[in-house]
Amino acid sequence: MIPAFILAFSVFALVRFAVSQWRAIWITAASQPLSESFQLTAGIDTIGARDFATLINLCDQLSPELKEKSPWLKEVSIYYRAIAKIEQFCKVKVPRIAAWAQAEMQVCSRYVAVVLDQNLAMSMDRRCAVSAH
Repeated sequence: MIPAFILAFSVFALVRFAVSQWRAIWITAASQPLSESFQLTAGIDTIGARDFATLINLCDQLSPELKEKSPWLKEVSIYYRAIAKIEQFCKVKVPRIAAWAQAEMQVCSRYVAVVLDQNLAMSMDRRCAVSAH
């Protein structure tokens, strides 16, 4: 019985560590500054929790290959949808959890904006390098 308890506790700790590490990676990425050209292109001054769909659509329009080659974008999209459901469910009954969910949704939106901004900047750099030769 004790080995089973140790195994279960170890698996739980490993999963919790993996989730924490994953969140730390994309939260760090989401904290990067956005370029002015991106803000003009997106038409968004401040990235909010509800801008996620707009930014994903912008990804599809400006950089359709981004969804396949970008690390964590698919996972962040799944996480955003799950958190949005929690936010809607808790909006009236548990406002504190709804506020937390709003903050998480904003980080997800910000992550998509940063990934798209970086991709557009790299794409522009490649075009400039090709035209310079």
